[in-house]
Amino acid sequence: MRLILVVLLSLITVTAFSQRKKSDSNAPTVSAFSPELNSALKLAASEQYEAAGQAFEALLKKEPANGDVYYFYGETVIKEYLSDTLSNSIKEMAGKADQLFKKGIEQDPTNQINNVGLGSIILFLKSDTVAADKFFSKAEAALPLKLKFMSPRDARVLTKLGTAQLLGSVNRFNKALRYLTRAQEIEPNNPSIYLALGDVYIMQNDAKNALASYNRSLYFDPKSPLPKIKIGNIYMRAPNLAAARPYFEEARGIDSTFAPVYRQLGELYTMAGQFNLSKINFRKFLDLSGDNIPAKIQYAKALFRTKEFSVALTTLEEVLAVDKSRNYLNRLAAYCCYDKKPPELEKGKMYIETFFKNATPESIIPRDYLYYSRILFRSAKNDSLTLVKAFDTYKKAYAVDSNNVNLISEIASYYYYSRWYKDAVIWLNIKNKKGKPDTEDLMLIGKSYYQLAEFPRADSIFSQIIVNQPDNMQAYLWGARTSSSMDPTSDLGLAKPKFEALIEKIGAETTKYGKELQESYSYLVPYYLQKKDFTTSKMWAKKLFDLDSANKKWQIQSLTFQAMIAHGEKKYAEARDFFIEIKQLDPGYQNVDKTINDYNKAIKAAAAAAAAQKK
Repeated sequence: MRLILVVLLSLITVTAFSQRKKSDSNAPTVSAFSPELNSALKLAASEQYEAAGQAFEALLKKEPANGDVYYFYGETVIKEYLSDTLSNSIKEMAGKADQLFKKGIEQDPTNQINNVGLGSIILFLKSDTVAADKFFSKAEAALPLKLKFMSPRDARVLTKLGTAQLLGSVNRFNKALRYLTRAQEIEPNNPSIYLALGDVYIMQNDAKNALASYNRSLYFDPKSPLPKIKIGNIYMRAPNLAAARPYFEEARGIDSTFAPVYRQLGELYTMAGQFNLSKINFRKFLDLSGDNIPAKIQYAKALFRTKEFSVALTTLEEVLAVDKSRNYLNRLAAYCCYDKKPPELEKGKMYIETFFKNATPESIIPRDYLYYSRILFRSAKNDSLTLVKAFDTYKKAYAVDSNNVNLISEIASYYYYSRWYKDAVIWLNIKNKKGKPDTEDLMLIGKSYYQLAEFPRADSIFSQIIVNQPDNMQAYLWGARTSSSMDPTSDLGLAKPKFEALIEKIGAETTKYGKELQESYSYLVPYYLQKKDFTTSKMWAKKLFDLDSANKKWQIQSLTFQAMIAHGEKKYAEARDFFIEIKQLDPGYQNVDKTINDYNKAIKAAAAAAAAQKK
């Protein structure tokens, strides 16, 4: 999207900067526009879209039969969408541009530029080259056959035809270059053509030819900041921010009032993580836009992009306090409420529900449903109705963006953590059908089957993970848990080899995998005790005691196990002594005094019985 925006930036902006006198030997021989149209184009170039729209509307009232005005107005609408896909709806904006191009043909049928616009819209929305070419062919057919009869207007039509080929998902680079080369033959000194050529090359990742074209544009129009900005953008893509910055600063030197220069500097500093400088430049960009409501909105968007959600929310609320006509601001405010730390979920819910209440179906984007789902999920707590609503909204997001693997993964994981395990498996399988399943997905599927008591399926999943990732400790652990659940009395000892395999894998990394070892020892001690293998049982119990000297809970568990082993060996005094150690660690441990007294009584009774037998 950013590269498409660069294309449109060049064509609108260079028109505003290139109206030179024909007496200049290096000047492009473009046909001059009226001062009013130049003014509207300059506003569009400076990204003052509302002001530009008003200027175009005023021009259409004054010159209702001027096809150029309809075309540039429609192109500005597309540019406005591309500059902020977060807040704008592609269907809504493309529909508006389409109507402008159609009106332009109706009012000025001999001006073919609007046929280029209609073809562009088709490529932009549908990437339907056959349908788009019907309009492109109309525009091309109206051009003179011989070069000597072609005019600057014809060069402009060819340039627009060239850049149109870059829209949509099917980029026709060779066709674009053919159109632009023909335009160049008509006007070899026209800087806008070289900018367009550079855009084709950069989309082909041909930085060398792109730089040559942009430098050629700069040669023919050294008063334009555009070529400098575009060269800087090449280095930003590298990314080589140190090399990019001088070009933006030189562009600022050419025209310190050209707002987009400061936007580019703001983006550069955002990429560099220098957010204070980023804000300063964005603020300057807004100051040059008059710091009106649209400017504040742009500033809020910039803050949102730099993840300053609290300040962005405050700025948005300042706008909403005096102007509620821009419904998409409710959307952005909701996003900020969710993303800020700590989040303001109730306020976010209010904003997003206000947005949906006032939104047309065409203006809703998948991210709206996504944020609404997240807000509902995090605020649901123990409210099952809100949780159901959250997942219903997630499904709406999926319905309009079914190829978003990250979205599907989020839905699946939230189902799992909500303990809706069947749904978790369903959504994980949906994700896996759209691509190769990753280990985390398989782990969640296995855990879900475990929680559903579908142990054979869970065991199969964990075994598969171990084969593919023999060092995945969690797969060993959950596989052992599954086998333990399949053999709850441990008669078959299904989990024994799996816990022992886990212990062997962990090796000396006892600190890192302490919890896994504790669980393993906690299985093996009673397993061997049940088999009356007191020696082995005692060995694992002592390992548990030594596992973490700071963990009294584990030590008490170990001492309890050792007391049970001693009891099994009929070593009651030893068993009692283990409980005495437990009391030293935790004097309030459950009935510890009674247990010690009971053992003392038993020991005393046994001693008395032994003495009586000797008599």
